[in-house]
Amino acid sequence: MATALLERPKVEEPEANQSEAAPAPYHWTVDALERATDAGVFEYPERLELIHGRIIEKMSQGGPHTGLRRRMARRLRAAIEPTAFVCEECPLRLALDGEPVPDIMFTRKADYGSQHPTQEAAVLVVEVASSSASYDLGEKALLYAEANISDYWVALVNENAIVVHREPTPEGYSTVTRLTGQETLSPLVVPEAVWTIDDLLGGVEEAQ
Repeated sequence: MATALLERPKVEEPEANQSEAAPAPYHWTVDALERATDAGVFEYPERLELIHGRIIEKMSQGGPHTGLRRRMARRLRAAIEPTAFVCEECPLRLALDGEPVPDIMFTRKADYGSQHPTQEAAVLVVEVASSSASYDLGEKALLYAEANISDYWVALVNENAIVVHREPTPEGYSTVTRLTGQETLSPLVVPEAVWTIDDLLGGVEEAQ
């Protein structure tokens, strides 16, 4: 996942003394990003997410990533709905300066109208990571922990593993567990639903 730090539009300013420090990058808020999007500032606003005040451009994902996201969403949905409802690649409004776009998210309601769901709505967040693993396990995990997201999973495409994050604190998740193979996993929102990691990540579809 490439990062694209978008700064304020350049304006003519008085010539600065060369000894002065360079200005800090612009710190975006969710409201400022929405206003810029409504004004047509960004060519592809659906590719953008806001992480700690920085605008990140999500890279287009290849077939393995997309296939795994769709399979996981179907398998999770079959067990979790109607307790909670799935949304793929939907913005999640967190802090004043945070609006990530999780690959898979389950929320308490099926429809939030014209508003994006907030942190209180999200009961399970899943990121599917190939090239973005360090980002999803690092800065993005911290953002979700700060927002008190209680159940956060990172599915590692290239390693056939899921890293489960629980017990959020403002400094990060207290419990981070890497699961593989025949180890089992249940979502906190529906603990009676149980899968092995191979079940969730495997490419063999269920019989129709």
